[in-house]
Amino acid sequence: MRVLKALPILVLLAGAWPQANAAADFITIHRGQLDMGDSVPSLVLGFTLPPNFDRLGTIPNSAVLDLTVLGSRFDFNEVYINPPIASCTDNDADPNEENSLGALQEHDDDKLKTEWATNHIAFSSFLMNAGSNQLLFCVRSREGNVGDGGLDDVSIKSVVLHYHTTR
Repeated sequence: MRVLKALPILVLLAGAWPQANAAADFITIHRGQLDMGDSVPSLVLGFTLPPNFDRLGTIPNSAVLDLTVLGSRFDFNEVYINPPIASCTDNDADPNEENSLGALQEHDDDKLKTEWATNHIAFSSFLMNAGSNQLLFCVRSREGNVGDGGLDDVSIKSVVLHYHTTR
């Protein structure tokens, strides 16, 4: 008897589940390998979000950037979203720090230097806009500098952004 009373509620909940997940979306920003180092110390990738992108969501970590990284050995290799200055500077005088998504995962173990590592970076969607956006990747030296050579040799591929369109 109790099962019969609960059945309509379970059917209602099961029907609502797909709508709850329907707001999530993703965009592939780049496929293929991009190499960075002394000759290419920075990389800018542009992407466009739809007009119904939910920028005002107040949920922390409401967007996720997934990328695959090879060779990141230093602490100061960093990725930014919509930085005010689309170029890299030394870590101790970084005008883009407010737009930093964080450092690329460091692989300084000799056994891991030659393996691709998935970086999963959650951040607030408030840092993005409907329309045009940019990702800035910066590789730095062991000391966090950009202009004196000795930059880390890093490769990036499979850059995918997960975000929400409507609340």
